[in-house]
Amino acid sequence: MRVRAWDFLFYALFGFVVTSFVRIVGVLLIFSYLIVPAVCAVLLARTMRIRMLIGCIIALVGGVGGMIGSFYADLPSGAAIVCELGVLLVTTASIAPLIRRKTPRPATD
Repeated sequence: MRVRAWDFLFYALFGFVVTSFVRIVGVLLIFSYLIVPAVCAVLLARTMRIRMLIGCIIALVGGVGGMIGSFYADLPSGAAIVCELGVLLVTTASIAPLIRRKTPRPATD
């Protein structure tokens, strides 16, 4: 496998996407979408598969909830999405200790 070539392609595309979308929607919204779903997923799950699922759900709920809030409150959509993602992050951080206390840890070798 040519791991270095795939790594280069991934980072080049990632850099291109981030820099182009920063001009379109702004720095705060881009980095909120990059950071908040990942942090929420790490707080709630231990396996990578579940973290990916939770991250996608958090991003979807934050985006749709922010757009709905933006529509009904007549607010800027980017700011509403960032606020919705912030609310989801605070909510997740407050319930994560309760969820982690109830789930048993997997056995390690």
